[in-house]
Amino acid sequence: MAATTMKGPVKSLQNLQDASDDLMMLDDDSLLIPYQIGDVFVSHTQEETQEMLEAAKEALEQEVKGLEERVSAIQQLLGDLKVQLYAKFGNNINLEADES
Repeated sequence: MAATTMKGPVKSLQNLQDASDDLMMLDDDSLLIPYQIGDVFVSHTQEETQEMLEAAKEALEQEVKGLEERVSAIQQLLGDLKVQLYAKFGNNINLEADES
């Protein structure tokens, strides 16, 4: 479940990084770059688009960081619960996740 929750923002972050890298390779600074906001594309200068990409990347990085912290806390809680349950039930309980 945690891996599924993280995939979307991490993929979006990679897409923004790729777009930023492609934008830096453009030679012509006078080109207007289409930038998608919702369902609409708005044309901006290369510099404005780069700034918008950086702001979006920073927001996504914060979201990913928050998700990673949340996943870590949940994993810690699960580990503690496993210890308590194994102490109570011993090997009579199977708490390992299926890999399928």
